Amino acid sequence: MLNNILENSDKLPGVTLKNSPNSRKLLLNHSEGNGKMIFHTIFPGLTIALVYADTFIWPESESNQKFHPLLLNYCLFGRCELLLDDNTYVYLQEKEYCISCQSAQNKYIFPTGKYRGLKVYFDLDTFTVSCKEILEAFDIDLWKLQRKYIEKKNTYICETDDTERNILTKLWKFSEKSSYFHMKLYLFELLYYMLISQSHTSKRRGFYTKTQVEIAKKAHQILTSDLRKHLPIRVLANEFSVSETSLKNYFKGVYGQNISSYMRKKRMDTAAEMLSETRRPISEISIQVGYSNQGKFASVFKKQFGFSPLEYRRIRYLEKNDMSPEKI
Repeated sequence: MLNNILENSDKLPGVTLKNSPNSRKLLLNHSEGNGKMIFHTIFPGLTIALVYADTFIWPESESNQKFHPLLLNYCLFGRCELLLDDNTYVYLQEKEYCISCQSAQNKYIFPTGKYRGLKVYFDLDTFTVSCKEILEAFDIDLWKLQRKYIEKKNTYICETDDTERNILTKLWKFSEKSSYFHMKLYLFELLYYMLISQSHTSKRRGFYTKTQVEIAKKAHQILTSDLRKHLPIRVLANEFSVSETSLKNYFKGVYGQNISSYMRKKRMDTAAEMLSETRRPISEISIQVGYSNQGKFASVFKKQFGFSPLEYRRIRYLEKNDMSPEKI
């Protein structure tokens, strides 16, 4: 199953499949950003994938929508959009995992443009046959696991407890090192723990309709298209014929932060990039990210990065040129 999924993905524009002796990689390079997914097949029917996405969108082949592997997703950093079987949306965030048998969407959405996550693919028919003795020795029944978590709904989503988070963190660590012994060890520990532990109540959170998600994304596009402008939320809400409270709720549901916090960080991240990549005057950068008062800009910048804009520029210059202060 996974071979078909990867080969279908390789046909997409901007996506390339590369094979190596120990892993397979999907590499993404398109106008929205770039990323990579590294796949380690641990046993026939069981594959671990590390997801590094520096993009808002990762395309998925329509041909993969016919496949329904049991899939565990764990978010280490960022946010991932999940389209549920009832056509509502929910967002996987840091320290949460979801278990699903849904078919793939036509694209993966990462609302914040940066995501790190771990995926475990199970082809239950293949895996339970190829590892029958091992599963019996560890007293692991994957069909029981599937019934436990997704018998009533096609997607289960929950915050990890300390034990699960510890195991998943180690699984990520040793996946990066391609340590198959440790990956096997911690994977079986995770499966066993999920079977014997009392399942958590599926996370209660906002579920959003397609229209609500589209409003949040259009608002995001308008707000970030020109950082020099400070558009009142009231004006934006009127444009979409919704209340200010509704717009704020939709935005936070999709992007994980309220509008003011998100925009402040966006402005400072943009300023940091301009300070690092250009020699434009700080006064000009301040205006470009929406601060007519340079002193206010410097204060907010230092609060986020711990350095004044000028100090930050000097530090980045030294780092990029591999120079010590004594050589300047």
